[in-house]
Amino acid sequence: MEKTKYLYIASISLLLVSCSASTKMHKTSNKNAVSSNRPKFLNGIEVNPGETVDSKSKSYDYKKEVEKNTSSRGDDTPNGNNGPASSLQKKYASLLGINADEVRDEPLLEQIDDWYGTPYVFGGTSKSGIDCSAFSRMILSSVFNTSIPRTAQQQYDISEHIKKDQLKEGDLVFFHTERYGRITHVGVFLQNNKFVHASTTGVMISDLDEDYWRKHYRGAGRAMPNQ
Repeated sequence: MEKTKYLYIASISLLLVSCSASTKMHKTSNKNAVSSNRPKFLNGIEVNPGETVDSKSKSYDYKKEVEKNTSSRGDDTPNGNNGPASSLQKKYASLLGINADEVRDEPLLEQIDDWYGTPYVFGGTSKSGIDCSAFSRMILSSVFNTSIPRTAQQQYDISEHIKKDQLKEGDLVFFHTERYGRITHVGVFLQNNKFVHASTTGVMISDLDEDYWRKHYRGAGRAMPNQ
């Protein structure tokens, strides 16, 4: 009888240990399942399992900014032609920190949008890669009917030098990023202290008040349109 009692207790103990191990494994399995279904973050972009995001897409970050900054303005914000603001105007109004009705030069926006994110290549002049002075030269030629030389230093030399508070859309902003002070970088001024340029990370819009650009700012210039 005593032997049977011990066998019974041993069986119960074995069963309890087995259930505990099984429960622990189940919890671990559930934890892994929950973990695998959590969103992953790639450069600040939330991606759920099974979804993909093209990291080179121009529109993803724009979409969030535009929705955040223009939702209170509605879809009937007038443009320079007294019509509804286009999606392009809203997009760049968001990037420039201004109202959509202040964004009027759509040919300029179209060029910027077409080239946005193009990689930087020293000496490059195409969508495969472009450098800063080739980009500014292309923008002034295609949008402002203005011919300027090829290099940043040459563009500085032929420009009418103006003060920063005189800058208008289409003017050039110049920087020296090396020790000796010569002009090594150029961008095209837009609005609200912003300029578009081919930076080492690609064609993008930056702010003149950013620490780096403020430190290396050399001056501004205005090139005369072709006659």
